[in-house]
Amino acid sequence: MDASHAKIAEAIRAEFQKHRFDTFIDEPPSVAQGGKGVVVPGCTVCKVRLQTNEQFMQHVAEKVCAVIASV
Repeated sequence: MDASHAKIAEAIRAEFQKHRFDTFIDEPPSVAQGGKGVVVPGCTVCKVRLQTNEQFMQHVAEKVCAVIASV
């Protein structure tokens, strides 16, 4: 693997590792804390609401493609 391929592979790996499919509070603080926020599933880094693993994988793939295009 030459240096350019290694650079692309490292950028892809870093982008994949950034994203997490979990829950986050939309419009913090949460209702329990006196706010309007509710707990929603999705990408905790991007604060994007996602309902399924398939939607999450599509979201990450789009982000990774953007990284590849920029390298």
